[in-house]
Amino acid sequence: MARIPLGPPILRVGQPAPDFTLPDAKGTPVALASFRGRTPVVVVFYRGYW
Repeated sequence: MARIPLGPPILRVGQPAPDFTLPDAKGTPVALASFRGRTPVVVVFYRGYW
């Protein structure tokens, strides 16, 4: 049986995050790379609206 990858590899503490782009609260695309070297970044994923 072939192995099917379940997702990207798990990051370890201190390991840089891979670049990705997601919409902000207003729908504007924001790339993680645009913050690199400028400021610490906190990424929060909301499961829904409440």
